[in-house]
Amino acid sequence: MAQAFYKAAEACKMAEVAPYVLRYWETEFPVLSEGREKSAVRQYSQRDVKIITRIRELLYDEGFTVAGAKKRLEAEISDGRFDDGQKAPPPAEQRKAKEPPRAASAHAAASDSAVATFLAEPAAKSASPTSDSMDRKRVVRELKEIVRLLDRGRKK
Repeated sequence: MAQAFYKAAEACKMAEVAPYVLRYWETEFPVLSEGREKSAVRQYSQRDVKIITRIRELLYDEGFTVAGAKKRLEAEISDGRFDDGQKAPPPAEQRKAKEPPRAASAHAAASDSAVATFLAEPAAKSASPTSDSMDRKRVVRELKEIVRLLDRGRKK
C-alpha cells in the first residue's frame, strides 16, 4: 500500500494552520524537517499531518509554550503516539490518571462530560482529517455554549 503524501498547502489545510506558521514550526520542531532538503518540494505524510495537528493543539488549545510543546511532542513521539498500530492514550486520559480528583462544580462537570463524550466516540467514525477538524469545531462550539449557559445561570 503506497503512503499518501501531501503538499504543504494541503497539509496546512488539513491541520488548520497557515503556511507561514508551518514553515516557522519546521525551524522549531526538528521532527517536521527530518529527511527533508531545504531546496526540495515539501511533502508531508499522514503521520506528519498528525504531528502538525498535535503541535497546533498543544500551542493553541492547551496553551503550551514552544519549548513546552517540544518536550511534550518528543515524549509523545517516543511513546509511539504517531506510529501506525498501537497508540499511546490521548493526553487528556494521561492527565486524568495523574491528576488528583478536583472539587465537582457544575461548570467542570459539564465541560468534563462533553470532553469525555467526544473522547469516547470511536476514532474510526471520522474518515479524514477534515472530518476530525469539523468534529473538533463542533465540540468547541458546544463547550462554549455550555459555558455561556452556566455563566448566565450564575448571574441570576
